[in-house]
Amino acid sequence: MILRPLPLALTIIALAGCASTTVPWRHSQLSQDQWGRDYSACRRMGERDSGWREENNSSASPFREYDRQQAKKVADASISACMRDLGYVPAVKK
Repeated sequence: MILRPLPLALTIIALAGCASTTVPWRHSQLSQDQWGRDYSACRRMGERDSGWREENNSSASPFREYDRQQAKKVADASISACMRDLGYVPAVKK
C-alpha cells in the first residue's frame, strides 16, 4: 500500500514540533543573543525562498505533505548555508 509511510512521517513531524527551541548553531566569537538573531534571520530567508511554512493541517493529503517535506529540506539546506556563511558551526547534540 502506498500510504504506509504516512503514519511514520506524521509521527516524525509531531516529534519535531516537540524539539528544543535552542539555536542549533554555535559561534565562538559572538554572544548567544546574536546567535538567535542570526538564526532567525537565516530561518526567515530559508522559509521565504523555499516556500515552506509551519502548518498544523491534519486533513492535508499525503501528496501535499510530501511537497511540504521537500520544501522543508530546501529550507533546512538554505538555513545551513546561511549560518555557515556567517561563521557558525552546528552545535553538538547532547
